[in-house]
Amino acid sequence: MSKLSVSLLFIGLSLLAVCDGSALSSESSESDEHEVGGMLGEVRKQCKRNTGSNAAFSVVMEALEKSMDCVADFDNKNFKIDYNELTNASRGTFFGKYCPKLRSLVSCQDSMLAAVQPCLKKGTFNIVQAVYNSIPEALELVCKNDGEIIMNLKDPQRRECLEQKAQQISTCFYTFAEGRSRDFDFLELTQEECSSFTNFRQCLKNPLHPCDMSDFVSILDIPMNAILPVTPCVNHTEVQNVNLPENNTIVEV
Repeated sequence: MSKLSVSLLFIGLSLLAVCDGSALSSESSESDEHEVGGMLGEVRKQCKRNTGSNAAFSVVMEALEKSMDCVADFDNKNFKIDYNELTNASRGTFFGKYCPKLRSLVSCQDSMLAAVQPCLKKGTFNIVQAVYNSIPEALELVCKNDGEIIMNLKDPQRRECLEQKAQQISTCFYTFAEGRSRDFDFLELTQEECSSFTNFRQCLKNPLHPCDMSDFVSILDIPMNAILPVTPCVNHTEVQNVNLPENNTIVEV
């Protein structure tokens, strides 16, 4: 498994617990700790590889169950219904109701973050932690001004404009993904790879700007600005346009 995949695996595992733990719950309940497959199987292998035993994986599973219990009270069904019916008239009520609940969901993952640490190398864990730490800020931006950015997505004229720009936006994602090899490693980024993040951001902003949606890129900036300072990109001046903090040091693997 590539180093990039390892980072995304643990990030995805925890986010799945927040969004919908049912699939993971089913998988874990039908398998013992030596027979799990799929995503959990990869997690178990990584934990055993780093620690030499299955004990760390057991801790991850306990934390996962705790996280799912924490988010169980969130009414995902009604959230989707309310979102689909969201209008300018109801936006104050909607975001006033759900933003505090979503903030609480983020804190549900604190135990997961601690549990996965022994399963990851130090540098990889720093990336996972950086993504976690960026979530509250991203959520605040989404909730700002009663969800102004989200409401823009519901505006018919902006949506029509985005549909016309869909191919251009897809090309940005394809070009960015094409440059990521299987062995892509955040901790060993070259200057060219660092520049690709800035290029990707600008590529997205170009079609979004005519649709009056360029502020949407600000959501992408938050995790990007969190991750890049713990990579070699902090030493490349070309990525300073992504608002990297100065005087950051790279944590050794």
